[in-house]
Amino acid sequence: MRLFFEMFAFLALSLTAFTQTYIYVQFDVPNSSQTRPFGINTSGQIVGLTRDANGTPHAFLRYTDGTYLKFDYPGATFTNASGINDMGEIVGRWTDKQGKNHTYFRSASGVFANFDPPSPCSPGKDQTFARSINNHRDIAGRCFSNNHHEYAWIRYSDGTFRILNDSSFASADAWFVTNGGEYLATGDYSDSTGFVHGVLWDRNGGFTTLDVLNSQSGIHSVNSQGDITGFYNDAVAGRDFGFLLSNGVVTTIDFPNSSDSDDNTVINDNGVIAGGFCDVVRCNVAGTEHGFIATCSGSGCW
Repeated sequence: MRLFFEMFAFLALSLTAFTQTYIYVQFDVPNSSQTRPFGINTSGQIVGLTRDANGTPHAFLRYTDGTYLKFDYPGATFTNASGINDMGEIVGRWTDKQGKNHTYFRSASGVFANFDPPSPCSPGKDQTFARSINNHRDIAGRCFSNNHHEYAWIRYSDGTFRILNDSSFASADAWFVTNGGEYLATGDYSDSTGFVHGVLWDRNGGFTTLDVLNSQSGIHSVNSQGDITGFYNDAVAGRDFGFLLSNGVVTTIDFPNSSDSDDNTVINDNGVIAGGFCDVVRCNVAGTEHGFIATCSGSGCW
């Protein structure tokens, strides 16, 4: 993975978002009222959350041929798929009949296993998530304590957990776990004022803050080339945008004519970006969420 020193030096300046050419293709799970992607693997399989015509939630897997699988954790009232590795193994969140949230692992053959982060985490009505899984089966996510404090965590493939904490974090959320390189995981944290910062955790226990365009940000994926994606909030426009940070250049990722971008723009090792967008301002008020795939076109692509 490329080193990030030059990138961070560049970001210390006041940046302008540069526009590269991307081709966007919308996709929607058939007969759905919502399609919200969260993860993409190297082959282009995409996972996320969908709701059917009557609003019932399901996890979905979009295969590379454009076909779909909807699935639910056994006995769950809610299932979301948020990460997929190159073996087709999936992680996500499920909710039991008491309204408590849990994390799951789904094998490529469709076998489920529940796991919950240990103390200080505690299953409850706060939205615990398993956000991503890498090719070593390390998993990143977030959880909540009994007093509703949010923690970022890593579950290593041997079953041990690590809380990604710092005294400057009022809360933290780990969105992505890397396959290797300098950085272990990425995500975001809130400081004591409530400002949300993008963050990259290194393997030695430290972290680097990354505020894209000096805005509230979240860092939601890094590929093997060192390209970073996530979201930033444009306070003037009153909405979120996706972004790609590559070779020190920030490119805004935004489906054409959309009114708001979801906070889940992700990239795979082939440079293909997946994300979501709203067709009316603020999806959670009145709009419909759709998925998109964005591929770079032109001389600036690798």
